Amino acid sequence: MKVIKPVVIGPAQLISSSVPDSDLPAYDPATDYPLGAHVLFESIIYECVQAPNKSHQPDLSPLYWAAAGPTNKWLMFDSEVSTQTVAPSPLAVVVKPGITNSLALLELGGSHLSVVGRDGPAGPIIYEHSRLLEGSIVSNWFEYFFEPFIPLSEVVLTDIPAYGSLHLEVTISAPGADAACGAMICGTAYEVGEVEYGGSAGIIDYSRKETSATGVTTFRRRRFSRRMSHRLWVDSARFNAVYRLLSGLRATPCVWIGTDAQGYGPLTIFGFYRDFSLEIAYPLVSFCSLEIEGLT
Repeated sequence: MKVIKPVVIGPAQLISSSVPDSDLPAYDPATDYPLGAHVLFESIIYECVQAPNKSHQPDLSPLYWAAAGPTNKWLMFDSEVSTQTVAPSPLAVVVKPGITNSLALLELGGSHLSVVGRDGPAGPIIYEHSRLLEGSIVSNWFEYFFEPFIPLSEVVLTDIPAYGSLHLEVTISAPGADAACGAMICGTAYEVGEVEYGGSAGIIDYSRKETSATGVTTFRRRRFSRRMSHRLWVDSARFNAVYRLLSGLRATPCVWIGTDAQGYGPLTIFGFYRDFSLEIAYPLVSFCSLEIEGLT
């Protein structure tokens, strides 16, 4: 198992994007805003919830402004996976993440992905990755002829050269349709341990199922988050290192990679650990139990 500790992608790190920013008016402290007005402040959309509203900075005045969320351009860099940046194909961004060696792209929508790493802006290429976003698993002839294609929704790269001047160019293509990305996370990958068989993966469903007094059941489909639980083998020589690593990641959303093997996409989760424990089992091997819960 690996964990990617993310770095913040803000205006200083986002070099360019093919997604236009919102056309909402920027916040003006000299304007008296009416109830329900929407403004843009530091790439976040705010709604006026109290009037009169003048000279109340949105991020400092929760009694007057309610944050509605990032703009479409910045949704792929927020802390939620289900909020996608959607734009006409191709969706292309260039970021300068600093010294990192990993990139996770989650909830992708498209048919092709290209990642190019350069040593500085317009510098020489030091990394390239290209793949079709096709994740169908065909087990019989019926599925081969009649089942629809299943898109590959997550791509994780952990072999990017750690250059301080690294510029990553990410392009998602979807000919004839819109391209989408739910989360683009750059960071440094750390090895936690070897996952043993017997782990589990599932979801936490936030949908509502209600049955009336007459026996009629209604459903309200809402978001869900992934979860997984594993026991890892950790070399005893790395006991202190793993303990410090996990302790330092408390209350920190990270990308958890259960395995690099193909076909185990659900074991890649952007979220946090709910609990961990290290068991000193043998002189050379310790066990680490981890419960991971994803963000919606």
